[in-house]
Formats: sequence, C-alpha cells, structure tokens
Amino acid sequence: MAREKKKVRRLNIVRLLFLLLGVLFLLLLGAGTGFAIGIFKSLPQWEPGNIKMDLTTTLYDKDNRPFATLHGGENRLPASLEEIPDHLKKAVIAIEDARFYQHHGIDIRAILRAAITNLLHHQIKEGGSTITQQLAKNAFIENPQRTLKRKLQEAILALQLEHLYTKDEILEQYLNIVYFGPGAYGVKAAAEVYFGKDVKDLTLAESALLAGVIQSPARYSPLIKGNEEAAKERQALVLANMVKYGFITQEQADQALKQKLVFNSKPPQTTPKHPYFVDAVIEEASRLLEENGIDAGELFRGGLHVYTTLDPKIQSKIEEVYSNPANFPKSAPDRLIESAMVVLDPHTGEIRGLIGGRQYTARRGLNRATQAERQPGSTIKPLVVYAPALEKGFPPATVIDDVPTTFPSSPKPFTPVNYDGRYRGLISMREALRWSVNVAAVKMLYTIGVDTGFEFGRRLGLPLKDSDRNLALALGGITSGVTPLQMAAAYAVFANGGVYIPPHTVTRITDRFGRDLIVNTPKQKVVMSEQLAYLMTDMLQTVIKSGTGQRAQIGRPAAGKTGTTSLPDLPAFKGLSGEKDAWFVGYTPELVAAVWMGYDETDPKHYLQGVAGGSYPALIWKQVMQEALKGVPVKDFPRPPGIVYADVDAKSGLLPSDLTPKEFIVKEIFTADMVPKKVSDVWVKLEVCATTGQLPSPYCPQLTTGVFLKRPVPYNGPIQPEDAYLEAPKEVCTLHTSGQAVKVKICTDPRHKGKPVLANIPGPGQQGGCPPQYVQEREFPPGAVPTERCSLPDHQVINQQSSGQPGSLKPPPPPELQVQVDVGLGQGRAQVRLSWSSGGEIEYLYSVERRDENGRKNLSITRETSYVDSSVKPGKTYIYRVIAIDPLTQVSSSSNEVTVNIPPSAKSENKPP
Repeated sequence: MAREKKKVRRLNIVRLLFLLLGVLFLLLLGAGTGFAIGIFKSLPQWEPGNIKMDLTTTLYDKDNRPFATLHGGENRLPASLEEIPDHLKKAVIAIEDARFYQHHGIDIRAILRAAITNLLHHQIKEGGSTITQQLAKNAFIENPQRTLKRKLQEAILALQLEHLYTKDEILEQYLNIVYFGPGAYGVKAAAEVYFGKDVKDLTLAESALLAGVIQSPARYSPLIKGNEEAAKERQALVLANMVKYGFITQEQADQALKQKLVFNSKPPQTTPKHPYFVDAVIEEASRLLEENGIDAGELFRGGLHVYTTLDPKIQSKIEEVYSNPANFPKSAPDRLIESAMVVLDPHTGEIRGLIGGRQYTARRGLNRATQAERQPGSTIKPLVVYAPALEKGFPPATVIDDVPTTFPSSPKPFTPVNYDGRYRGLISMREALRWSVNVAAVKMLYTIGVDTGFEFGRRLGLPLKDSDRNLALALGGITSGVTPLQMAAAYAVFANGGVYIPPHTVTRITDRFGRDLIVNTPKQKVVMSEQLAYLMTDMLQTVIKSGTGQRAQIGRPAAGKTGTTSLPDLPAFKGLSGEKDAWFVGYTPELVAAVWMGYDETDPKHYLQGVAGGSYPALIWKQVMQEALKGVPVKDFPRPPGIVYADVDAKSGLLPSDLTPKEFIVKEIFTADMVPKKVSDVWVKLEVCATTGQLPSPYCPQLTTGVFLKRPVPYNGPIQPEDAYLEAPKEVCTLHTSGQAVKVKICTDPRHKGKPVLANIPGPGQQGGCPPQYVQEREFPPGAVPTERCSLPDHQVINQQSSGQPGSLKPPPPPELQVQVDVGLGQGRAQVRLSWSSGGEIEYLYSVERRDENGRKNLSITRETSYVDSSVKPGKTYIYRVIAIDPLTQVSSSSNEVTVNIPPSAKSENKPP
C-alpha cells in the first residue's frame, strides 16, 4: 500500500508578522522594564527644600598638582520672588518655558515641537525641558551628561516637584539656582556681576539680556570677548517672544532693544592664584562642557577635576616680569601701557603660561592674551608672505628689488614705504625678512597672489576675513586683528615641522568620582612640509642672530620676528611720530611665545613712542624664555632630510658666475628641488674712464675695465637704492669733454721735431727734467691733449737721494677738506659750504663728491678750491670728499671724508648744484 504524502502547510505572512511583533514586544517590554527599574533605583533621595549643595572644582597643573579651586557658592546671592522684577520673570518664562503656568512639570507639546525642529535641522536646535525639569536637573541630578536616562529622571522629578510646590515657589527656586556665566548663580548675583546693581533695579532691556544668557553662557554672555553680537541677537529673540506671548507691547520691545547697556567694571574682592590662566581655563572648560551636552554651571558646583597644561615655573616667571615696571616704557599719567604674553609647547599645543595684562582688575574681565585683537604688523610677514612663498617654490635666496614701488590695488593704488626710509635694492628673501623690509614683503605677496597668502594664513589659524584680501595683508593691515594666543599658535607650526595644533589649556575633565567626562585631544592639521618649515625657521633665526630681533638672543638656537604698527592715518594723529602696537613672536625647539604691547585704546595722548618690537617686547620674551629653559639641554632645531646648502649670487639668487664679486657670493639653504640651476646674469664688464669712473668719452686719455650690476628690471625712480653704486655709470665722462680746454706744459726741444709731448717737471726732492727754456704751457682740447711724455735722456726727472735713477710721478697732495653748514638762509633753508687747500703752484682739477643713502654722486669738476651744495635735505646725513686730479698726468689723490648732518628743521632749495 502506497504511503500517503504529508500535507505541507503554506506560510501565512500575516501570522508571521504578528508573531514577530509579539516577540519584539516581549523583548522591548523586558528591556523597558529593566531600564525603568534602573531609572527608579538611581533616582536621587530628596526631600522638599533639599537643594543640592555645590561641590568645589579643582584645577591641576601639567604635573597633576592642584593650584586653584572653583566654587559657585562664592557668588550666589538668594532673592525672594517679590524682589525679582516682573519683566525679568516674564523674560525667563518667554524664552525658557512659555507654557510654564499651563503644564504639570513636563510639556508634551514642547517636546514634540523640539523633536520635529531637531529632526528637520539634523541637529539639536531646541530642547523640550521645562523650567521645572531644569530645576530638578540643577538641584538633584549629579550626572551632568545629557542621556535618555537623565532626561527621564528629570521628568519624574519634575512631576514630583509640581505635586509638592506651587508654580511661584518653583520659579523662585529656579531663578536662584540657574547659572548665568562668569561664576554667577541666580538672578541676584547675575545682576551684580553684569550690571553692578541690585536685581530689583534691572530694566526690561537688562532682564531680556540675562534671560537670553541662560541657555548657553559660554555663547551668549557679553562679558566674554566675541559674544557681543550673539548676545544682542539673543536679547532681541527674548523681547520678540515676550511680545508674542503678550507679556509686553511691540513698542516696549523696540525701546528696550535700543537701550544702551552699561556693564559692570567693578573689581572682584579676591584674586585667585594665576588669575589670567584660571580665567582662560574657565572659558575653555565651559565651552568643552557645553559642546559635550553638560551644563557649564557644573564647573562651579559639580566637584569636577580639571587637568590643565599649566607650567607653574613659566607662569610665575611671566607674572614676575609683568610686575616689574622697569620692563615697560613710561606710560601716560592716567593710563598704563598694556601688554600680554602667551607661552606654549609647539609639539602639543599646550599653553604653559599666559598673562592678559599688567594688572588683574576684574575676574573674567578682559584677557588680552586670548581676547584682545590687535594689528600684528610685520609679525604677519612669515605667515602670509614668506611661508606661502616657500610653498610656491621661492627659496630663501629669491631676490626682490627693494625700490619704491606703486602697486595697482583697489580702491586706490598702494605704495608701501619702508619703516627706516631705506631702500636696499636687490636683496634676498632672507635679507628682506631679517630687516623687515615692507616693499619686499608686498612685492612677494603680489608675486604669489593675495589669495595664496590669505588662504595660508587661514590654515595657520589666523581669523582673516574676506575684507583682508588685499596687499595691505603683507604688512599686518587686517580687519579685526589677532590675539597673542593666535600668533603663538601660528608660529608653533614652524617649530613643529609644519603641523598646526589648536592651543589649549585643558587636557581632561573628570567628575567628582574621577570618571572621565571629557578627554581633550585637539585635532592636528598638516599645514606645510617639515622641509619648508625648517627653511622658514632658518630664515627667522637670522632675525635674532643679526636682524631686528637681536635683543632676543638667549644663548641658544632661537627664531623669531619683530612687528610694529603705525599710528592710524587719521587727522587726529597728523604730525605725531610713534607706534600703535609692538610685537615679538619667537620660538626655540622647545617653546614658542608671543608678546604684545600697546595701549588698550590708542589716541593722540596715548600711543607708544620709540617702542619697536625688537625693544621691550623682545626683552620680555628673553627674560621669560631664559627662565623657562633653565636646566634644559641646548639643542638645535631638528633638520629634516632633503635639506641642502649651495653658494649663490646674492644679487640674483642664482649660481655665481665668473663675474660675481666674491663679496656677493653667499651660502644659502634649499630643499633639494629648489637649488638653482641657472648661472647669474646680473653682472656685466664695461670700460670706463680711469679718472672719473664714468662712461668713456672719445677724449678720455685712459680707460679701465670694471664689473657692474645690471638690474633685471631697470629702475629710474627719483630715490636711488643703496646698491645703485654697483650699477654701470649712466653719464658720459664730464671731465674729458670737447668743450673744456686743458692747459698742459710741453717740451719744445727741437729733437721732438715739433711733436707736442708732455714736459717732465721735477717735484719736491727731485731734480732734472726738461730745461725751463724748452718748457711751454699750451692749451689743448681734451681730445687733443698729448699723452706721450718727453723721453729725451737728459730731460728725465731724477730723485735726489737715488743716485741719478729716474723718479716716479707723484700724486697731488691730498686736499684738506673743511665744511660749514649754513642754516636760516631765508625760509629756513640750509646749504653746505666746502673749502679745501690747493696744491701749491700746480693748478689741479678738483672732483667734488657727495655720498648718502642713495649712493655716490659727482657734484662738480672745478678748478676752484671751494664749492656750495644747496641741494641738501632736512634731517639727512651726507658724506663729502674732494679728489685732486693732475691734469697733466691724470694722477689723483683724495681728501679726508667729512660727515654732515642737516638739522631736521632746515629746508633746502632742492635744486641741482
């Protein structure tokens, strides 16, 4: 009998779905039950009035030793609900919990609205917590982290609070416990900290601002530098909500928004140890806590442990230096010249010490080290000009022509000037940085492109704005300025092999049980190669070794840059000579530090006078760094692979040619692919007049060959660069011209058969020569002057002491030059009167020369023994000399050199001699 087949049941999809849902429900029920049990078991034990007492937070230095504490109770002032203005209560309700008087502790409508808003924005834009929930969190919940468990506990506690307290009691407790930033807890303390007044006296405008701060003091407190705009926007939102919910009219809101707020500047009663550093820690720790979903108020009440980067040795030295008035220039009677300094480890970004001013006057007040934005002057040149130029392939040997230049720029042409009034001509990038030459910096930025320098500065952490995309960027002319902290962090890139690490004071924050809440590991960013960073460091070492930063020498490898900013170009400062800011930023292989100096507000009565970055700021840097590195073994900046050295022509940056003078062959540093392959072509060989050094005329009796500089781009401006003396002469000889007859003595002995030859005339200590009856003076055009001398044996000159040996031709006796400066020749003009001794019986020609910063200039060829120079300029220095020339033999001799300083008040005729 055949087996009967087993009937197969078909799969019922609906039945399977219900089965799966049932299993999932049971799993969720079990998990939810366990989760709920955990929530209720961990609910805090509390009784009515059992508001959590604040716990002290401890700050630790880099070696985990405590050095300061924070405690919110030090600034908590209780206030009854009757003391608190009605508009302050309504402002808080309008922005924090508009349905406060309608819900029973939790607001489902607000939670759903917040969930939808956050979902649409893909981030947390709104919260659904009520004022009651916030009171529960601040008063009873110890875990500061934002978790689902904590939010559910808040909701449960809020329902219990609503059951035990009236709405007004809840609001009063909340307004007395909520954190307003700068260590202020409760509205009474906030009124004192922000406005220096009692809470009952707050205006609507002030109340709206305080209410807006509650959500995020680190972001909205106007007492924190940089928050001013956000605080004002938040105040406007509070007022708008008050209008929306019928608490005030639109007219009242508009009037409040226009009210000018005056913040409190009253100093605190006590000053903590290392106060400026503590303030920086509070600011950073508050931000870190809020970024991680933890109320910043926990910093003052949560018993946290904050581990910082502080080096007490360095910090103490900074404070010692800043407490000594001798380290600063003399201030105005009513205001101090201020300063700030930051020292950090370039390899970690950890701030070892900082100071935000010479006096600590207000807790959480202005910290100039981290908040004061000032124009950086020339300290910005390595950051936005020379480092990006290296990246573009321009080595330190790159030559720039430092001559007056006008650049096309918007809205008007830009003509930079050098701070010292000097124009050096063809100089290398290293030399331009060494002497902080402005024209060269602008030229290089123009060459690489403003956008290239701008973007590189951004990569270094500089807060550049789009309005800074112009050539003034090369000289530090930026919109908002930079802080000492930002400058130190930017320079740290060079010391750290091209890697940028955000500077920070906090490394770790734990709760009171030692459990990590935050581990701060700043993200590193490669800005440039280690080879290019080393080239930049090598150039900046020259600044300290032999440039503008020589006062910062500390007896060990160091690199740095000075910076000074000019007074504003405003009518109020017209005629004043001084500076607005002075900087020095420098580093060693171990540390980097930035120093700024200046008045907080610069005006015609408050500005620096004679203070450069290489003076007081460099000396402050030196004192701190010497102490910081005491006992640390001396080491060089580590040289990466791929660095080579090569001899180059200093005037071209290329390989030396056969014509390159030895004094212009220098050793320079390169990466392997930067070494020049071309030979220098800036030197030329030319024949010139042997007497005047000018281009030869057809009448010059004697020529010589010289090597001269040929500028790649000819310069024909009114101000001559300092290396113009190296260029080939442009003028044809002014001595040997067809229009000036020359008298010479010839020998008419018949044996010459009528041919004119120069007569031999004995000088002092000589005898013989052509007999007087054969010597005749004749006048010849310069081109026809005989050059052959009498060769008759019996007409030769004999030295008396040389037993009849023919004597050599003697040069003219050197003229004794005397100079007199005449001032006050009508309208304050000045002129220089020169006079010199003659050469006796012989009538010599005299070449009058003058030398200044523009090079050497021939003023005149004359037979007189005096000359008046009326083309001098006030405040300038000139060097004069006179050359006596024998018109017969062309032998010459030079006078003594005389230096003349023209008084600054004198005026010149300013006309050619």
